[in-house]
Amino acid sequence: MKKLKKIWPLILVVLGLSFFGLYKFLKTSVNPGLFDRNDRYIRVYNYKSEKIKPKRSKVKEINLEFIYDDKAAVPDGLTWSEDLRSDIGPYDGGDVILHAVLEDGSKIRISLQKAFRLGPTFSRDLDRNDELEEKMLPRFPKFSTEYNRNYSYAYFSGMMYVGDALYQAPKTEAVTRFDLKNPKTGKLQTYYEYGYLPEKTDSPVYLKTKKDVSQADMQSFYDDYHDSWKGYWDRGVDSIPKELTSTYPYQFHYYKWFYSDSLSNLPLKIDLTGSEFKTIVTRTQLIKPDQNDQMKVRTATKTYTEKNKGEYVQEVLGKLREFKDINDLARYEKEHK
Repeated sequence: MKKLKKIWPLILVVLGLSFFGLYKFLKTSVNPGLFDRNDRYIRVYNYKSEKIKPKRSKVKEINLEFIYDDKAAVPDGLTWSEDLRSDIGPYDGGDVILHAVLEDGSKIRISLQKAFRLGPTFSRDLDRNDELEEKMLPRFPKFSTEYNRNYSYAYFSGMMYVGDALYQAPKTEAVTRFDLKNPKTGKLQTYYEYGYLPEKTDSPVYLKTKKDVSQADMQSFYDDYHDSWKGYWDRGVDSIPKELTSTYPYQFHYYKWFYSDSLSNLPLKIDLTGSEFKTIVTRTQLIKPDQNDQMKVRTATKTYTEKNKGEYVQEVLGKLREFKDINDLARYEKEHK
């Protein structure tokens, strides 16, 4: 009995450690949700983090799209056709969008109003970049820059040639790749998250969300992978919080989960390696939204090459400020009529 009393504390310690080890094993390796009343945990497959290796690609096709407000004045002499669009909305008047086809056949779409720290975007280094401007201006010797430099991203995109290279200039260090299984299709879907390198872990990684989330809401998240024109899920505006269990509060990660490792996921710069001027300009005017969350528009296109480069300078490059003023005026008149 005396011996038992002596070893009893040791037995309690061993039992405590055993129960703690079992608890930790169940929580990290079997099902963390067993001990969490509020959250549910969804298995993550093929989790991998690594430092970013910046990519680059040459441009095969360039299309600059100018979005006009429904009340904005548009250029004369255009032939219009109507269409329905899901990638633009009623407040996009005044935006300029670069649509480009890369040498591998992939496509990118970049709004040229502002630059951000995560794509799709150009690098903020392009804003009033005198060095780049000095290199590009000889391509358009008759172009006056006096009134256009405030629109740097449209300005430099408008002076690109076919064959120019776009290359990534990341503002963060790491990319994490992981797969989730779509319950409806049973297939894995690959996501890309950018931020700092997470701490190494031997434990399985899970997608953590709220337990009371309906299956329909979660399915809409999975289905967006194929339905979205944006190519990413923005957790910053998601009413249903989602995060990986490998993400710690003090480790910074951007809110976007991209559906591919597209070149435009990270801020881009321009390398002037091209020699052919060919740009399609699309004028798109908003008409009205329809009942299916699409936008009814009318569009007109014109292709510019070396043969009509003078027209391009006069009609496009030289009228960036006028385009903005026209749309600002249209919005002002609608708000104050």
